Amino acid sequence: MLEYFPPDLYLEILKWLPLNSILQCRTVCKLWNSLVTSNDFISAHHSATKSIIENGNPTLLIKYFDRRRKLEQFIIGKDDETFGLQFSNIKFQYASANAYFRTVGYCDGVVCLSDDCFGFVFKVILWNPSIRKSIQVKVPTYESTGTQSTILGFGVCPRTHDPKLVRIEYLDDSSMPHNLQDSPSVVVFSLTSGGWRQPLGGNGNHPRNMIRITWSQVCFNGVIHWIACEEQLKARSTRCLIMSFDLVREVLDEMPLPDVLAHHPVSNLSINTRKGYLAMLEYDMKKKKESCGVWIMKEYGVTGSWEKLYVIHLPGMLRNTVGFRRNGEMVVVLKNHELVTVECTGNIKSLDIYGNIPSFFLGSYMESLIMISQVDNGDDGDVCGCMEGHAGVECYNCVFW
Repeated sequence: MLEYFPPDLYLEILKWLPLNSILQCRTVCKLWNSLVTSNDFISAHHSATKSIIENGNPTLLIKYFDRRRKLEQFIIGKDDETFGLQFSNIKFQYASANAYFRTVGYCDGVVCLSDDCFGFVFKVILWNPSIRKSIQVKVPTYESTGTQSTILGFGVCPRTHDPKLVRIEYLDDSSMPHNLQDSPSVVVFSLTSGGWRQPLGGNGNHPRNMIRITWSQVCFNGVIHWIACEEQLKARSTRCLIMSFDLVREVLDEMPLPDVLAHHPVSNLSINTRKGYLAMLEYDMKKKKESCGVWIMKEYGVTGSWEKLYVIHLPGMLRNTVGFRRNGEMVVVLKNHELVTVECTGNIKSLDIYGNIPSFFLGSYMESLIMISQVDNGDDGDVCGCMEGHAGVECYNCVFW
Protein backbone atom coordinates (compact mmCIF):
# COMPACT_ATOMS: atom_id res chain seq x y z
CA MET A 1 0.00 0.00 0.00
CA LEU A 2 2.93 2.33 0.60
CA GLU A 3 3.66 2.46 -3.10
CA TYR A 4 0.50 4.53 -3.61
CA PHE A 5 1.90 7.41 -1.55
CA PRO A 6 4.65 9.70 -2.87
CA PRO A 7 7.89 9.71 -0.79
CA ASP A 8 7.45 13.42 -0.08
CA LEU A 9 4.23 12.64 1.77
CA TYR A 10 6.02 10.06 3.98
CA LEU A 11 8.63 12.68 4.83
CA GLU A 12 6.05 15.36 5.65
CA ILE A 13 4.14 13.02 8.01
CA LEU A 14 7.11 11.33 9.67
CA LYS A 15 9.11 14.48 10.45
CA TRP A 16 6.45 15.69 12.92
CA LEU A 17 6.29 12.42 14.87
CA PRO A 18 7.92 12.07 18.31
CA LEU A 19 11.50 10.89 18.03
CA ASN A 20 10.81 7.48 19.60
CA SER A 21 8.06 6.87 17.01
CA ILE A 22 10.43 7.81 14.20
CA LEU A 23 13.02 5.35 15.49
CA GLN A 24 10.37 2.61 15.59
CA CYS A 25 9.49 3.39 11.96
CA ARG A 26 12.95 2.16 10.98
CA THR A 27 11.82 -1.39 11.75
CA VAL A 28 8.69 -1.26 9.55
CA CYS A 29 10.46 -1.94 6.26
CA LYS A 30 13.66 -1.23 4.34
CA LEU A 31 12.02 1.69 2.55
CA TRP A 32 11.17 3.49 5.78
CA ASN A 33 14.57 2.70 7.31
CA SER A 34 16.23 4.16 4.22
CA LEU A 35 14.00 7.24 4.41
CA VAL A 36 14.56 7.91 8.13
CA THR A 37 18.34 7.63 7.82
CA SER A 38 18.59 9.76 4.66
CA ASN A 39 20.19 13.20 4.75
CA ASP A 40 17.00 14.72 3.33
CA PHE A 41 14.90 13.39 6.21
CA ILE A 42 17.48 14.26 8.86
CA SER A 43 17.44 17.83 7.50
CA ALA A 44 13.63 17.95 7.39
CA HIS A 45 13.33 16.59 10.93
CA HIS A 46 15.92 19.10 12.12
CA SER A 47 13.93 22.01 10.66
CA ALA A 48 10.67 20.71 12.13
CA THR A 49 12.23 20.27 15.58
CA LYS A 50 13.71 23.78 15.52
CA SER A 51 10.29 25.15 14.60
CA ILE A 52 8.68 23.33 17.53
CA ILE A 53 11.34 24.63 19.95
CA GLU A 54 11.04 28.22 18.70
CA ASN A 55 7.26 28.22 19.00
CA GLY A 56 6.98 26.33 22.29
CA ASN A 57 8.83 25.87 25.56
CA PRO A 58 12.39 24.68 24.98
CA THR A 59 14.26 22.22 27.19
CA LEU A 60 17.64 22.94 28.74
CA LEU A 61 20.48 20.44 29.10
CA ILE A 62 22.69 20.78 32.18
CA LYS A 63 25.92 18.88 32.65
CA TYR A 64 27.96 18.86 35.88
CA PHE A 65 30.11 16.70 38.13
CA ASP A 66 28.26 15.83 41.34
CA ARG A 67 30.82 16.46 44.09
CA ARG A 68 28.97 14.39 46.68
CA ARG A 69 28.29 11.31 44.54
CA LYS A 70 31.50 11.63 42.49
CA LEU A 71 29.42 11.19 39.36
CA GLU A 72 29.09 13.04 36.06
CA GLN A 73 25.47 14.07 35.55
CA PHE A 74 23.43 15.06 32.50
CA ILE A 75 19.94 16.36 33.27
CA ILE A 76 17.21 18.11 31.27
CA GLY A 77 14.40 20.40 32.39
CA LYS A 78 11.67 22.48 30.73
CA ASP A 79 12.66 26.11 30.28
CA ASP A 80 9.36 27.59 31.50
CA GLU A 81 7.90 28.90 34.75
CA THR A 82 8.54 25.47 36.32
CA PHE A 83 12.28 25.51 35.53
CA GLY A 84 14.24 24.18 38.48
CA LEU A 85 11.39 22.18 40.00
CA GLN A 86 11.93 18.94 38.08
CA PHE A 87 14.80 17.49 36.09
CA SER A 88 15.16 14.20 34.22
CA ASN A 89 18.43 12.28 34.15
CA ILE A 90 20.07 11.10 30.94
CA LYS A 91 22.21 8.00 31.24
CA PHE A 92 25.85 8.61 30.38
CA GLN A 93 27.93 5.50 29.75
CA TYR A 94 31.49 6.84 29.69
CA ALA A 95 34.00 7.35 32.48
CA SER A 96 36.67 10.01 32.34
CA ALA A 97 40.29 9.36 33.25
CA ASN A 98 40.29 12.81 34.87
CA ALA A 99 37.18 12.74 37.11
CA TYR A 100 35.00 14.44 34.50
CA PHE A 101 34.94 15.49 30.86
CA ARG A 102 35.20 19.04 29.59
CA THR A 103 32.32 20.08 27.36
CA VAL A 104 33.91 21.38 24.17
CA GLY A 105 30.55 22.28 22.66
CA TYR A 106 26.95 21.33 21.98
CA CYS A 107 25.29 21.77 18.61
CA ASP A 108 22.11 20.42 16.97
CA GLY A 109 21.63 17.77 19.64
CA VAL A 110 25.23 16.47 19.64
CA VAL A 111 27.54 16.91 22.64
CA CYS A 112 31.32 17.02 22.23
CA LEU A 113 33.25 15.99 25.35
CA SER A 114 37.02 16.03 25.79
CA ASP A 115 39.04 14.20 28.44
CA ASP A 116 41.54 17.04 28.85
CA CYS A 117 40.49 18.93 31.98
CA PHE A 118 43.73 18.21 33.82
CA GLY A 119 46.21 17.39 31.08
CA PHE A 120 46.61 16.26 27.49
CA VAL A 121 43.70 15.18 25.32
CA PHE A 122 43.12 11.44 25.77
CA LYS A 123 39.92 11.07 23.80
CA VAL A 124 36.98 13.01 22.49
CA ILE A 125 33.42 11.72 22.54
CA LEU A 126 30.69 12.80 20.13
CA TRP A 127 27.37 11.86 21.71
CA ASN A 128 23.74 12.32 20.68
CA PRO A 129 21.85 11.64 23.93
CA SER A 130 18.40 11.72 22.30
CA ILE A 131 19.12 8.60 20.20
CA ARG A 132 21.87 7.15 22.44
CA LYS A 133 24.50 7.20 19.70
CA SER A 134 28.16 8.00 20.31
CA ILE A 135 31.66 7.63 18.97
CA GLN A 136 35.07 7.99 20.60
CA VAL A 137 37.63 9.87 18.52
CA LYS A 138 41.36 9.87 19.15
CA VAL A 139 42.82 13.38 18.77
CA PRO A 140 46.03 13.62 16.69
CA THR A 141 49.21 14.57 18.54
CA TYR A 142 52.73 14.91 17.18
CA GLU A 143 56.12 14.49 18.77
CA SER A 144 57.98 17.74 19.36
CA THR A 145 60.73 19.20 21.51
CA GLY A 146 58.61 22.21 22.55
CA THR A 147 55.49 22.54 24.65
CA GLN A 148 52.26 21.53 22.94
CA SER A 149 49.01 23.42 23.35
CA THR A 150 45.83 21.96 21.87
CA ILE A 151 42.63 23.88 21.18
CA LEU A 152 39.46 22.06 20.12
CA GLY A 153 36.33 23.37 18.48
CA PHE A 154 33.08 21.59 17.69
CA GLY A 155 30.00 22.20 15.58
CA VAL A 156 27.62 20.63 13.07
CA CYS A 157 27.76 21.76 9.45
CA PRO A 158 24.40 23.45 8.72
CA ARG A 159 24.45 22.31 5.08
CA THR A 160 25.28 18.61 5.48
CA HIS A 161 24.44 18.08 9.21
CA ASP A 162 27.88 16.50 9.55
CA PRO A 163 29.48 16.84 13.03
CA LYS A 164 32.96 18.35 12.75
CA LEU A 165 35.79 18.59 15.25
CA VAL A 166 38.58 21.14 14.74
CA ARG A 167 41.99 20.76 16.33
CA ILE A 168 44.44 23.68 16.47
CA GLU A 169 47.88 22.73 17.74
CA TYR A 170 50.49 25.22 18.98
CA LEU A 171 54.11 24.18 19.45
CA ASP A 172 55.56 26.73 21.88
CA ASP A 173 59.31 27.24 22.03
CA SER A 174 60.19 29.48 24.97
CA SER A 175 63.57 30.27 23.40
CA MET A 176 62.04 32.48 20.68
CA PRO A 177 59.20 35.03 20.39
CA HIS A 178 55.81 33.91 19.05
CA ASN A 179 56.22 35.82 15.77
CA LEU A 180 59.24 33.67 14.85
CA GLN A 181 57.70 30.33 15.79
CA ASP A 182 56.05 27.87 13.45
CA SER A 183 52.42 28.56 12.57
CA PRO A 184 49.88 26.45 14.46
CA SER A 185 48.58 23.40 12.61
CA VAL A 186 44.87 22.95 11.88
CA VAL A 187 43.13 19.65 11.11
CA VAL A 188 39.46 18.71 10.90
CA PHE A 189 37.61 15.51 11.78
CA SER A 190 34.23 14.96 10.14
CA LEU A 191 31.97 12.05 10.92
CA THR A 192 31.12 11.32 7.29
CA SER A 193 34.76 11.12 6.21
CA GLY A 194 35.69 9.20 9.35
CA GLY A 195 39.17 10.68 9.69
CA TRP A 196 41.35 13.73 10.23
CA ARG A 197 42.33 15.89 7.26
CA GLN A 198 43.35 19.38 6.24
CA PRO A 199 40.51 21.93 6.17
CA LEU A 200 38.87 22.51 2.80
CA GLY A 201 40.10 26.11 3.01
CA GLY A 202 43.66 24.89 2.38
CA ASN A 203 46.91 24.19 4.22
CA GLY A 204 47.69 27.89 4.67
CA ASN A 205 44.48 28.50 6.59
CA HIS A 206 45.68 28.81 10.20
CA PRO A 207 45.76 31.45 12.95
CA ARG A 208 48.52 34.05 12.82
CA ASN A 209 51.50 33.25 15.05
CA MET A 210 50.80 36.09 17.47
CA ILE A 211 47.25 34.92 18.19
CA ARG A 212 46.51 32.55 21.04
CA ILE A 213 43.08 30.92 21.22
CA THR A 214 41.35 30.04 24.50
CA TRP A 215 39.00 27.18 25.37
CA SER A 216 35.94 29.46 25.50
CA GLN A 217 33.92 28.63 22.38
CA VAL A 218 30.38 28.52 21.01
CA CYS A 219 28.88 27.35 17.71
CA PHE A 220 26.51 29.94 16.23
CA ASN A 221 25.21 30.52 12.68
CA GLY A 222 27.15 27.49 11.42
CA VAL A 223 30.41 28.97 12.68
CA ILE A 224 32.62 28.03 15.64
CA HIS A 225 33.69 31.09 17.66
CA TRP A 226 36.60 31.16 20.14
CA ILE A 227 37.83 33.95 22.41
CA ALA A 228 41.43 34.74 21.43
CA CYS A 229 44.08 37.36 22.09
CA GLU A 230 46.82 38.83 19.94
CA GLU A 231 50.20 39.73 21.37
CA GLN A 232 51.22 43.22 20.24
CA LEU A 233 54.99 43.43 20.60
CA LYS A 234 55.43 47.15 19.90
CA ALA A 235 52.73 48.18 22.34
CA ARG A 236 53.78 45.46 24.80
CA SER A 237 50.16 44.53 25.28
CA THR A 238 47.51 42.14 24.05
CA ARG A 239 44.30 42.72 22.14
CA CYS A 240 41.31 40.36 22.43
CA LEU A 241 39.34 39.19 19.41
CA ILE A 242 37.12 36.37 18.21
CA MET A 243 38.62 33.60 16.06
CA SER A 244 36.03 31.87 13.90
CA PHE A 245 35.81 28.72 11.78
CA ASP A 246 33.11 28.43 9.11
CA LEU A 247 31.85 24.82 9.16
CA VAL A 248 30.73 24.91 5.51
CA ARG A 249 33.77 26.55 3.88
CA GLU A 250 36.16 25.31 6.59
CA VAL A 251 37.95 28.64 6.72
CA LEU A 252 39.37 30.43 9.76
CA ASP A 253 38.74 34.14 10.18
CA GLU A 254 39.19 36.95 12.70
CA MET A 255 36.38 39.05 14.17
CA PRO A 256 37.54 42.23 15.95
CA LEU A 257 35.95 43.38 19.19
CA PRO A 258 35.12 46.94 20.28
CA ASP A 259 37.98 48.60 22.15
CA VAL A 260 36.40 48.28 25.59
CA LEU A 261 36.30 44.49 25.16
CA ALA A 262 39.47 44.16 23.10
CA HIS A 263 41.59 45.65 25.92
CA HIS A 264 39.94 43.53 28.63
CA PRO A 265 42.05 40.69 30.13
CA VAL A 266 41.33 37.64 27.97
CA SER A 267 40.94 35.44 31.06
CA ASN A 268 37.95 37.59 32.10
CA LEU A 269 36.03 37.13 28.84
CA SER A 270 33.85 34.26 27.67
CA ILE A 271 31.59 33.75 24.67
CA ASN A 272 28.04 32.41 24.56
CA THR A 273 24.64 33.03 22.95
CA ARG A 274 21.62 34.88 24.33
CA LYS A 275 18.13 34.98 22.76
CA GLY A 276 19.41 34.35 19.24
CA TYR A 277 22.44 36.66 19.41
CA LEU A 278 26.15 36.07 19.81
CA ALA A 279 26.97 37.17 23.37
CA MET A 280 30.10 38.20 25.23
CA LEU A 281 30.49 37.98 29.00
CA GLU A 282 32.81 40.55 30.59
CA TYR A 283 33.90 39.68 34.13
CA ASP A 284 35.30 41.85 36.90
CA MET A 285 36.60 39.40 39.51
CA LYS A 286 38.09 41.82 42.02
CA LYS A 287 37.54 40.40 45.48
CA LYS A 288 34.20 41.43 47.01
CA LYS A 289 33.34 43.32 43.78
CA GLU A 290 32.61 40.42 41.45
CA SER A 291 30.36 41.28 38.50
CA CYS A 292 29.51 40.14 34.96
CA GLY A 293 28.60 42.42 32.06
CA VAL A 294 26.47 41.04 29.20
CA TRP A 295 27.08 42.16 25.61
CA ILE A 296 25.32 41.04 22.41
CA MET A 297 26.19 41.48 18.74
CA LYS A 298 22.94 42.92 17.37
CA GLU A 299 24.00 42.49 13.72
CA TYR A 300 26.09 39.37 13.17
CA GLY A 301 29.56 40.11 11.80
CA VAL A 302 29.33 43.88 12.37
CA THR A 303 31.83 45.00 15.02
CA GLY A 304 30.02 48.28 15.64
CA SER A 305 26.79 46.46 16.55
CA TRP A 306 28.06 45.17 19.92
CA GLU A 307 25.82 46.53 22.67
CA LYS A 308 26.18 46.24 26.44
CA LEU A 309 22.84 45.18 27.94
CA TYR A 310 23.43 45.14 31.69
CA VAL A 311 25.81 44.21 34.51
CA ILE A 312 25.05 41.71 37.26
CA HIS A 313 26.75 42.44 40.59
CA LEU A 314 27.23 39.45 42.89
CA PRO A 315 30.03 40.54 45.26
CA GLY A 316 31.65 37.66 47.08
CA MET A 317 29.49 35.08 45.26
CA LEU A 318 29.98 35.12 41.47
CA ARG A 319 32.22 32.50 39.94
CA ASN A 320 31.06 31.74 36.40
CA THR A 321 28.13 32.24 34.02
CA VAL A 322 27.29 29.04 32.14
CA GLY A 323 24.51 30.31 29.89
CA PHE A 324 21.10 31.90 29.50
CA ARG A 325 17.49 30.84 29.69
CA ARG A 326 15.04 31.64 26.89
CA ASN A 327 13.72 34.65 28.85
CA GLY A 328 17.25 36.04 29.09
CA GLU A 329 17.92 35.10 32.72
CA MET A 330 21.50 34.12 33.45
CA VAL A 331 22.40 30.68 34.79
CA VAL A 332 25.35 31.18 37.12
CA VAL A 333 27.69 29.10 39.27
CA LEU A 334 28.46 30.64 42.65
CA LYS A 335 31.66 30.26 44.65
CA ASN A 336 29.93 27.74 46.92
CA HIS A 337 29.54 25.47 43.82
CA GLU A 338 25.78 26.14 43.62
CA LEU A 339 23.93 26.60 40.30
CA VAL A 340 21.42 29.47 40.32
CA THR A 341 19.39 31.64 37.96
CA VAL A 342 19.86 35.40 38.09
CA GLU A 343 17.40 37.99 36.80
CA CYS A 344 18.56 41.25 35.22
CA THR A 345 17.66 42.91 38.51
CA GLY A 346 20.09 40.65 40.37
CA ASN A 347 17.45 38.49 42.05
CA ILE A 348 18.78 34.95 42.64
CA LYS A 349 16.90 31.65 42.57
CA SER A 350 18.63 28.42 43.60
CA LEU A 351 18.34 25.34 41.37
CA ASP A 352 19.53 23.12 44.25
CA ILE A 353 22.33 21.73 42.05
CA TYR A 354 25.92 21.60 43.33
CA GLY A 355 28.96 20.53 41.34
CA ASN A 356 32.59 21.20 40.46
CA ILE A 357 32.64 24.72 39.04
CA PRO A 358 34.56 23.96 35.78
CA SER A 359 32.32 20.95 35.07
CA PHE A 360 29.11 22.94 34.54
CA PHE A 361 27.62 23.35 31.08
CA LEU A 362 24.25 24.61 29.87
CA GLY A 363 22.74 24.21 26.41
CA SER A 364 19.38 24.17 24.66
CA TYR A 365 18.41 20.50 24.44
CA MET A 366 17.34 19.33 21.00
CA GLU A 367 16.20 15.92 19.78
CA SER A 368 18.10 15.08 16.64
CA LEU A 369 18.69 12.24 14.18
CA ILE A 370 22.29 13.25 13.58
CA MET A 371 24.52 10.14 13.93
CA ILE A 372 21.47 7.86 13.41
CA SER A 373 23.46 5.53 11.13
CA GLN A 374 26.53 5.53 13.37
CA VAL A 375 27.46 2.22 14.95
CA ASP A 376 27.79 2.98 18.66
CA ASN A 377 31.21 1.74 19.78
CA GLY A 378 30.22 2.07 23.47
CA ASP A 379 33.01 1.27 25.88
CA ASP A 380 34.63 -1.36 23.69
CA GLY A 381 37.58 0.86 22.86
CA ASP A 382 38.57 3.94 20.89
CA VAL A 383 37.50 4.29 17.29
CA CYS A 384 40.47 5.62 15.47
CA GLY A 385 38.47 7.81 13.12
CA CYS A 386 40.00 6.52 9.89
CA MET A 387 37.93 5.30 6.95
CA GLU A 388 38.43 1.71 8.07
CA GLY A 389 36.78 2.32 11.46
CA HIS A 390 39.55 0.43 13.28
CA ALA A 391 39.09 -0.18 16.99
CA GLY A 392 41.82 -0.44 19.57
CA VAL A 393 45.17 1.23 19.99
CA GLU A 394 47.31 -0.49 17.35
CA CYS A 395 45.94 1.00 14.12
CA TYR A 396 49.23 2.10 12.52
CA ASN A 397 47.52 3.09 9.24
CA CYS A 398 45.84 6.12 10.79
CA VAL A 399 47.27 9.60 10.47
CA PHE A 400 47.36 10.19 14.21
CA TRP A 401 48.99 7.03 15.48
